[in-house]
Amino acid sequence: MARISANKLAELLVTSNPVRRRRIVYDQKHPNGPAVPLYRHAQTPIAQYFRNGRNQETLIEAAKRLRADREGTEWAIDDRWNTADALEHFAEIAAGLPGDLNEDYSRGDTQPPKLSISGVEVSVRPDFLIQFEKRGMRHTGAIKLHFIKNPDHALTRTGSEYVATLLHKWLEEYGPEGKPSHAHCISIDVFRGTTFSAPKSNARRMQEISAVCEEIAARWPQL
Repeated sequence: MARISANKLAELLVTSNPVRRRRIVYDQKHPNGPAVPLYRHAQTPIAQYFRNGRNQETLIEAAKRLRADREGTEWAIDDRWNTADALEHFAEIAAGLPGDLNEDYSRGDTQPPKLSISGVEVSVRPDFLIQFEKRGMRHTGAIKLHFIKNPDHALTRTGSEYVATLLHKWLEEYGPEGKPSHAHCISIDVFRGTTFSAPKSNARRMQEISAVCEEIAARWPQL
């Protein structure tokens, strides 16, 4: 079955260059070796931030510890320094995220179920799930973090809104009990300090997502 990540699907949706579009799908079918787990050290400090009163010092102290750790290979040291940069950037935008201290944050599964859209498996993989009550009703949300230093590879606003829309769709199908909140389905570009929530009206975006998935499924056997 054809497959694609939410980020690459969003890029495909906003890219008109036919060569780049073909390359995106080709790389999803023929990945160049296993993915390198960059920025993995950021997950625990960010989870602690959400769960322990949203204290920004949690992020700053974690960044200091990562920079002080000189163990391992040059690659490992560089990854820790880049992760420290990411935590400092996240600290600058974290206070502006929607919500309050009554919300419950939990880390997303490392291998969550995938969305099936028009013959394509879409890997959404929320980094964090949110649960809260409002006016006696249970609500849910999800956050996906993007650690992209190179501005040439960053998601556009439109691309980020597609990712947030996919988060909302994923919650509808696989999320915890409750009504998905558009405002709490959030795509975050950490290094550019931007946050985009799922639009309240997402029928058109889901139609566009479905149409592009049909294109991927049709092209997949020939790649």
